[in-house]
Amino acid sequence: MSNQNHVSELTRTLIFGIALVMGGCNLDLFGGNNGRVSVILAPEGASALASIVPDSTGALLDDDDDDDHRGAWWFQTATVTLSSILVRNEDGKLVNLDVPLPLTVDVVKIDGGKQVQLPDGILPAANYDQIVLVITAVKGVTHDGTVVTIEPPGGGWTAIVPICPLAVVEGQTADVGIAFNVRHSFLKLGSWWSFQPRFRAFSDCDASS
Repeated sequence: MSNQNHVSELTRTLIFGIALVMGGCNLDLFGGNNGRVSVILAPEGASALASIVPDSTGALLDDDDDDDHRGAWWFQTATVTLSSILVRNEDGKLVNLDVPLPLTVDVVKIDGGKQVQLPDGILPAANYDQIVLVITAVKGVTHDGTVVTIEPPGGGWTAIVPICPLAVVEGQTADVGIAFNVRHSFLKLGSWWSFQPRFRAFSDCDASS
């Protein structure tokens, strides 16, 4: 065999080996016993898994009730940073959702009626009934340009959200909707701001089962 033929054969062997390794990695990540999970944050009162409005900035309408000091209508933007997302399986064990973290979401868009879809995550195939969200940063900009940073408690804010039964199936994508009451999650007392996240599952679990 000539040197040229030998090099060509070696090249083909290397390419085939690399393809096998890459294919194996994909199987380990997305196949095997894993499924995808798509988490959607939506306004309070939204229908479960309704059409997602493309993410875009938009002005909020001012609320006429000056006596109620709660609400993201005070903000041009208000971002929360998710540092951890865990999901509880039917055995009561919390499993990390394999998704790029941290995730920062402008919740003013949610208060304006938009739904925000987080990047797909990976979970082992199983049944799940609860999501735990850990938020470690909250920052807003009011309509007059004032920057508001709300200091988190030790470990951040933890929201435990019971969800409709979620079946994660190997090789498939499962959707889970979480309602976020943005306005009642912010509290203003004088110049002092507090953040108390209000999450819940969509209310039509029975209808979707």
